[in-house]
Amino acid sequence: MPQNLLNSEGVSAALRGDAEHAERCWRLAIRLAPGEAQAWYNLGLLLAGQQRTTEAVDCYRQAILLKPGNAAAHNNLGLLLAANGRRIEAENCYRQALAGDPGYAAAYGNLAILLAQGKRHAEAESCYRQALKLAPDDAATHSNLGALLAGQRRFDEAERCYRKAIALTPNNAGAHSNLGILLANQRRHEEAEQCYRQALALAPNDARAYSNLGLLLEETGREAEAENCHRKALALDPGSAEIHANLADLLAHARRWIEAEAGYRLAIRLKPESPATHSNLGVMLANCRREAAAEKSFRRALALDPGYQLARLNLGFLLLRQGRFAEGWPLHEARYDRDLPDNGIAIPELAFPRWRGESLAGKSLLVWPEQGYGDEIQFCRYLPLLKAQGVTRLTLVCKKPLKALLGTLAGVDLLLGDDEAGELIAAHDYWTFPLSIPLHLRTRVDSIPASIPYLRALPERLANWAPAIVRGRFNVGLLWAGNPGHHNDAYRSLPSLSLLAPLWSVPGVRFFSLQKGRGEEQQSGEPRGSQALVNLGAAFDDFADSAAVISQLDLVITVDSAVAHLAGALGKPCWLLLAHYRTDWRWLEGRSDSPWYPGMRLFRQPPDEHWSGVIAELASALRKETKRNI
Repeated sequence: MPQNLLNSEGVSAALRGDAEHAERCWRLAIRLAPGEAQAWYNLGLLLAGQQRTTEAVDCYRQAILLKPGNAAAHNNLGLLLAANGRRIEAENCYRQALAGDPGYAAAYGNLAILLAQGKRHAEAESCYRQALKLAPDDAATHSNLGALLAGQRRFDEAERCYRKAIALTPNNAGAHSNLGILLANQRRHEEAEQCYRQALALAPNDARAYSNLGLLLEETGREAEAENCHRKALALDPGSAEIHANLADLLAHARRWIEAEAGYRLAIRLKPESPATHSNLGVMLANCRREAAAEKSFRRALALDPGYQLARLNLGFLLLRQGRFAEGWPLHEARYDRDLPDNGIAIPELAFPRWRGESLAGKSLLVWPEQGYGDEIQFCRYLPLLKAQGVTRLTLVCKKPLKALLGTLAGVDLLLGDDEAGELIAAHDYWTFPLSIPLHLRTRVDSIPASIPYLRALPERLANWAPAIVRGRFNVGLLWAGNPGHHNDAYRSLPSLSLLAPLWSVPGVRFFSLQKGRGEEQQSGEPRGSQALVNLGAAFDDFADSAAVISQLDLVITVDSAVAHLAGALGKPCWLLLAHYRTDWRWLEGRSDSPWYPGMRLFRQPPDEHWSGVIAELASALRKETKRNI
């Protein structure tokens, strides 16, 4: 049979699904006419479809050797090489395909995928857009461009791409899933859920869609439904490391430690090179106080991906809690990385550089706020030290409720509230976040600047609040609940004011509520008897009011909150209740005192996580304190 007829017979056999006969035809055609490229190319297609990659690569290379302008052979060879991690060779193949056929839309799309994987985002976007000029109705390319744009947080553009893909192929489950991921990342939970459920209606066996729906349900507090989705996903794809890890995350959040650890370790066995799974296992181990094992997991994650910022941050928290500041501070800088999930630290758009430890002699510096009120109060202590290093102009930007209070801080030349900073900020030599200053000043546990007090109450505020403070008693301020938006609030805040009832029996004490907003409603009827609870917090306008009251008290008793830092900064004795679970790094490990605030005493919840014993200890200590001071 002539070579061309054998080639045609092979094509017919392949179309009929008779791969074995097709292969025989093409191999015979190659023996009869080894210089004809088409049989080599056709055989390469067949072998690639059968996952016989090495043989397919050889066939495509031979086809290209015989016909260098065969754009399809270059493109298909690129696909095989890319799938095997040979990215440079694959890129060259795609570019050769485009050199042979500048109108080859698929080659532009494949090159774009490769460039996106290599984080060459601008080049990838250009290729996707060129592919769409050539093939505007290619739904897959619209969807892929959407994924690229979503990764750059260009959410509106990404959404348009996904919706265009869905309009072109309404029954494309993957496009619905991708749109669901985008909407979930924007916390548009109801819309995202609809997308995932539509994807599952179109593809009931889509394990990934079940897993993504599980993640969404978990985020919205529907843990039982979420677990069910993850387990359905695992039933469909038991070999997926990602799904095992997602279920393990949920179990860890539910504090089902044994199941969670087993899930993480199975995910690691399936995919040992995943830095995220090692890091998440480390978080779980750290929460269980298995710190040596946690450190090992974090370091393994960083060995796999030195740029994995979440592992850097997690390891930083662990080391700081252990007092290993020399290594912990640099890792803590990962906290403002833009790629962190739920990163609430916005990097300011300023026309001058961030300070990275350069000499400040003769320079101007702006300090920009980050994180919570307590962080600003704790770390503003460093500004007088910076001024002493020769800063000629030191500007502090702070959250508005702190402005009056921070006006008492030494060393600040200009104080701006964050509501007025945009218009009034002049050029400076550098700017910095306050929590970066300890890194650049090389703070260690034994060199924490603790010149207390470094904040003071304003005289006019003291006068305003003086009539409310009854003399002749031991006056104690109470705060039992912190910011409800804090990630660990369920554990660090007391469930109820009534838990403090053992304090009411301590004679000679007058209690003042420093609670503002959340928790105020619990004061009705508490405490009973002679120990009336005076509600002052409800009338506070800002932290300067809080400071004026605290300065006139004998003691503050509080959970981990901004009030603890305020009392410490004012030099007022403060007793701090600390939850056992996920104790914040700044209180270090195993101490009953704090090098940050020498007048502070720490009352730590035991491993059983019950508050009753801690509060009994607190009541006993209060009795002793009142006897000494009344």
